[in-house]
Amino acid sequence: MKLLIYGAGTIGTAYGWLVSCNNEVDFYGKSDTEKEITISYKDLRKRSTIYQTMKFERRIITHIEDHYDAIIVAVNRFQLCSVLPHLKELKNKTKYFVFMQNNWNIKNEIDPYLSQDDYLIAFPSSIGGGRDEKGLHIIIFDEATRLGGSSIYLPHFSSLLQNSSINITVDKNIFEWLKVHYLQQAITAGVIAEYGSFENVIANPNAIKKMVLAFREGIQVCRLLGVRTYRIFPAYLFNLPVFLITRILQKMFSEQNTLDMIINHMKKGYSEWVVGYREVLNAGRSLGLPMSVWRSYKKYIDLT
Repeated sequence: MKLLIYGAGTIGTAYGWLVSCNNEVDFYGKSDTEKEITISYKDLRKRSTIYQTMKFERRIITHIEDHYDAIIVAVNRFQLCSVLPHLKELKNKTKYFVFMQNNWNIKNEIDPYLSQDDYLIAFPSSIGGGRDEKGLHIIIFDEATRLGGSSIYLPHFSSLLQNSSINITVDKNIFEWLKVHYLQQAITAGVIAEYGSFENVIANPNAIKKMVLAFREGIQVCRLLGVRTYRIFPAYLFNLPVFLITRILQKMFSEQNTLDMIINHMKKGYSEWVVGYREVLNAGRSLGLPMSVWRSYKKYIDLT
């Protein structure tokens, strides 16, 4: 199949690399985008415990002229609105679009430009990490990429990923799931802004306890927006006593793969988390919620 990755960042490059074993893959980017990139990766699907390094040659295009079986949109969160008019113009260049993002309000942003049968959602749960001047630093998790949306091409894209040894799970409530999942990165921006680093956070139970309380406020925002949080992991875990959730999170955050993923993602992705923090705060305020714990991070966020 012929695929276009719209956005040559960490997620776009990583998935493009993984599916290139069975497909022809182009990357849409700027003229100065590097063609060859170093990928340092740990593949948990193969129970790897060490990182391996390889060079990956990307075919970069700056003008879209060919027709593609699918266009995978992997720009960051705050770029989406600016590229949607261009994507609308590309409808005759592809069978369908795949939006691969962590996004609080993705459906409302896309629907003015594309019909529901034109696109599907693919949350990149299988990849974690980030990039710096040396290249990509990623972990390939055994966790499935989460797919959803009403596109008739969902089976087609599911097969494409599975043929590239990427596990998938289909979630008919993916838009609700995305809102809950979005809280995790959004509040992480606040707690890191206050405590200085993720290492400082996991070493301080009080920092994690405050994070738990803020997450509960975020869950309340989701509920008021109609999200059935009682059926979405990890929202229902936050009904447990605070001290217990704090211990669970501290243990989870201290796990080396989780630590690597977050630290590497922060190299280029922290600004995206900050956008998420402000989105959730503004949503809560518009619903009349005090957001007192969530709001307490704002003075630190404003300094970053």
